Amino acid sequence: NNTVQQYLILLKFVLRLFVSFFFFSFFFPEAFEIVIRHAKNYTNTMFKNQYRNMAMETFGFVGKLFTDVSLYILGSDRNVNDIMNEFFDNLFPVVYSHLINPGFQEVSLDTVECLRRVRWDMKTFGNFPKLIITRMSKSLLATRVFLQALNLGIEVINTTDHLKFSKDCGRALLKMWYCSHCQGLLMTKPCVGYCQSVMESCLVSVFEIHNHWKEYIKSLEKLAIGMQGVYDMEYVLLNLYSLIKDAVMYTQKNRGRLLSTKETQYHSDN
Repeated sequence: NNTVQQYLILLKFVLRLFVSFFFFSFFFPEAFEIVIRHAKNYTNTMFKNQYRNMAMETFGFVGKLFTDVSLYILGSDRNVNDIMNEFFDNLFPVVYSHLINPGFQEVSLDTVECLRRVRWDMKTFGNFPKLIITRMSKSLLATRVFLQALNLGIEVINTTDHLKFSKDCGRALLKMWYCSHCQGLLMTKPCVGYCQSVMESCLVSVFEIHNHWKEYIKSLEKLAIGMQGVYDMEYVLLNLYSLIKDAVMYTQKNRGRLLSTKETQYHSDN
């Protein structure tokens, strides 16, 4: 029994090492938190450098955006579509009051809601929100599933801590190790085939999941490969600030159309 326990300890170590290789090579909690922190800093810096007058107002909901992204990766119920739409809903009233109509000072709740409706109706940021949501949804979902899969693998490995062995296993091990002693062959070791047969009988409950475990590892490999390129989480998040800047610039270029539409709708609502 002690020999089997030692074998299992070694096996668990190897499995944990294998899963940890995925965990630390491709994606681990500290790593994605660092990426999110850098992405948030890039976005705040972009607003500070490009739109200094409104940077203080954007600071709060930029922080909330990346907090929500982090919670989503960890498994929260919110979806990426809602997270990004909330961000752009908060951003447009600030953009309007600073870039579209700088003399506009009214910031009542009714006005903010009116501006948010205009954002949806007029697509004030063009197709950039849709592009961002598409990229973010695919990359963050893959990251979220990958993290959940890694945690599941570690939980499965940890269940081997509670394995119990039958009396038949103990007898088989005793026979395998000491039967040759009865014949005076003290230095003779059991053959590989015999050892494998005994170990399989002792670990039959573990071997039942062998094929499933192989499929699990293959799925991890495929998922890791799919997380590269344009939908790589690090690439998407660290370049998010650039797409947000493009969205704001689009709004500026369409200032005349948006301003007349906004004024017409606002006065008709009041």
